[in-house]
Amino acid sequence: MQTLSPHTSKAALYVGNQSKKPVNKDSIEAMTKATDKMVKGIFKNLECPGQTGFVACRMYKDQPVFQKWFEDGEEAEIPLSVARHINENTSYPVHGYLLDAGGQYVKGTGRIVQRYEFVSMDFS
Repeated sequence: MQTLSPHTSKAALYVGNQSKKPVNKDSIEAMTKATDKMVKGIFKNLECPGQTGFVACRMYKDQPVFQKWFEDGEEAEIPLSVARHINENTSYPVHGYLLDAGGQYVKGTGRIVQRYEFVSMDFS
């Protein structure tokens, strides 16, 4: 029987350095209170149509926390970082079983359910 000694080498997990530079001028990392522009759009509650939805977030350092109750179909003017948050970060995975190539069931994410959507009227 083989036992592992406490000094056995294991595969190291690579952790790279994250760049502190913004990806582009309009990225969330580059936004400050002065440069986070306001966008007009329509809030949609996709999970429970007709119901109100609460959004609270702070996307960058020193930004005040944004908190607002939205009516489904309400036209609103909100910061671009909050609009991106609504469209990109308000979803959840539904787990289930998937068939692999060998015909065996494996656990996996069956689908992603989007809760809310903010449709911008500035780019239409």
